Amino acid sequence: MHRLGSLLSHKPLLNPRAPLYSLISSSTFSYSPNSIEIFYDHLLKSCNGSSSLKQIHSALTTTGLITTSPHLGAQIIIKYAKFDDLNRARLLFDNINVCYDKPTSFLCNTMIRAYANVGQCFETLKLYSFMRKTGTFVNNYTYPFVFKACALNLLVREGKVVHGDALKNGFGSDLYVEAGLVDMYAKCGLFVDCRKIFDEMSTKDLVCWTAMITAYEQAEKPEEALILFKKMQQEEGLLADSIAVVSVASAVGQLGDVRNAHTVHGYAFRKSLIEELCVGNSILAMHTKCGNTEKARLVFDMMMERDVISWNSMLSGYTQNGQATEALLLFDEMRDSDCQPTPVTALIMVSACAYLGFRHLGRKFHDFIVDSRMEIDTNLSNALMDMYAKCGDLEKAVDLFNGIPPTERNAGSWNVLISGYGMHGHGKEALELFSRMQEEGVEPNHFTFTSILSACSHAGLIDEGRKCFAEMKRLSVTLEDKHHACVVDMLGRAGLLQEAFDLIKEMPSPPSDGVWGALLLACKIHGNMELGKTAASNLLQLEPNHTGYYVLMSNIYAASNKWKEVWKLRQDMKNKGLKKPAAFSMIEYGKDILGFHTADQENPYRHEVYKKMESLAIEMKMAGYVPDLSCALHDVEEEDKERMLNYHSEKLAVAFGVLKIDPGMVIRVTKNLRVCNDCHSAFKYISHIYQRKIIVRDANRFHHFQGGTCSCKDYW
Repeated sequence: MHRLGSLLSHKPLLNPRAPLYSLISSSTFSYSPNSIEIFYDHLLKSCNGSSSLKQIHSALTTTGLITTSPHLGAQIIIKYAKFDDLNRARLLFDNINVCYDKPTSFLCNTMIRAYANVGQCFETLKLYSFMRKTGTFVNNYTYPFVFKACALNLLVREGKVVHGDALKNGFGSDLYVEAGLVDMYAKCGLFVDCRKIFDEMSTKDLVCWTAMITAYEQAEKPEEALILFKKMQQEEGLLADSIAVVSVASAVGQLGDVRNAHTVHGYAFRKSLIEELCVGNSILAMHTKCGNTEKARLVFDMMMERDVISWNSMLSGYTQNGQATEALLLFDEMRDSDCQPTPVTALIMVSACAYLGFRHLGRKFHDFIVDSRMEIDTNLSNALMDMYAKCGDLEKAVDLFNGIPPTERNAGSWNVLISGYGMHGHGKEALELFSRMQEEGVEPNHFTFTSILSACSHAGLIDEGRKCFAEMKRLSVTLEDKHHACVVDMLGRAGLLQEAFDLIKEMPSPPSDGVWGALLLACKIHGNMELGKTAASNLLQLEPNHTGYYVLMSNIYAASNKWKEVWKLRQDMKNKGLKKPAAFSMIEYGKDILGFHTADQENPYRHEVYKKMESLAIEMKMAGYVPDLSCALHDVEEEDKERMLNYHSEKLAVAFGVLKIDPGMVIRVTKNLRVCNDCHSAFKYISHIYQRKIIVRDANRFHHFQGGTCSCKDYW
């Protein structure tokens, strides 16, 4: 929204390149500045606070210059608006106009600009209407800011009326009026009107091209934005300025286009545009959206000036690219800098804590938010709920939900808690909350159905899931790939593989990798090798370099002792330079986090943990545990397979917990991959033998082990 103001500033009300007091041609004023006026003009330019501005205003009132010098009066109005004191700006505007027979275009344009720039849309339109009623001349400096006001509140009807006025008054082909129209129609989603005006423009300068490119970018139409940008360069020979680079960088980021990201970065560097803060921020954000956090960090570290947007962009980039630990380290640097965290920073960091899944870190950031006296609005409350649910503290998430006044809960609030119940295996509670949501008049959206279908899948509530899927059509919620993936997952986990496959074949559009991936996982769970081959074949066409799909198919072959096929797949991965992700589990130990790899040889506690694991294996066998050797996916002797199972990363983490964490405390473990059947069985025995509560978060969900049972009821 701020960009239109930037574009219009290429031709402001007072041209900074013109003589000091030359006014726009429509002005009714004509005078030559004297030394006193020049003195006050310089004084106003250096004014940086409301108290000093009031003193200058008082002095100008005493000397009478406030009414005789339209330029100084306008400068005072602009300064009041800049310092968020529009009431004084309007009072001054009214007082000056009393001295004349009718308002002047110059001062009206100044006041309209002040209103529009701070988003006071209705005041802008009221003043525009006042100008027309009083016969004040409306000119090409008036319309762009009125269009901007209409765009801010999506006032299409009012905008079209003003457009008609501009045409009647002969300003329809004015360059800046047309640029304002392009921006307004784009922000209101009327791209046909927007593009029609652009294409019919007799003259297009950089401002107009940038307005159209920005319109496409802000409407999340990045391909069109880049096509237009190339056309601007090739057909018009125009070079992008900083405003154009910001829009193009955003479009490239939306596409995740790594090659073009390097091109845009190089252009900004060669033209020294990257030194501008807004450009540096946009290049940084572009690289993070393309998944290149190293390049983004390089840009961040080289910035001569940083604002809170710079810090938040880098923090968000780390979090969204799975580098939450780096986000935590950078946040510590931010707190040591002069830049103060904002509620947006808090949202990002809460997401980082949710990603890591460590409750003590989540509590730490929650305390920080409270101690900083940040406003906790509904969005931040929702993020905190999500964090606690993903950190294994569902009770706290429920408390936060109940603490939000019913009138302030939005669909996101309900969605987060439905999702939380689902990931913890409480499908019935998720369904009850889904029903309550509708009873309270909150309309479910596509996120809601993703959450409830996933909850039904995790809890094995097949009939209920089918009903929810059918209800989407009744509520006219658009069916997306993710909803089909949830249903395929639900049917597949229940062993209804043919029904899941039939659903895929009936999809109106080609299935995504998420849909085929859900079927492949189900084939792995139920050992269906033939259907697994079909799913894997489709997956590897869509995502030929996705390691996880190779591993899943390899595991299906291994479970069926098809070692030759396993070898072929592993060789194919090796030839393509793909590596299986290493299993890694982390455990909360006081305020520390300790990590374990499978068969870890570097952990400082490895000797005592291995010894404890050996004794646990004996105790479990005495209680009836039988190792599931099908989970040892290597062609070795059974004795070696059993030894391999003992050293799975999650088993080592739990053994450490039993050894080091006080008996009355919960053992909390997070694993980066899906927990295997053997470890799942072992944790039930350990929870019974030692009367410990063990909470394991794997890549899909939470498992709460207590008294020899798991919250998933062996369905996951």
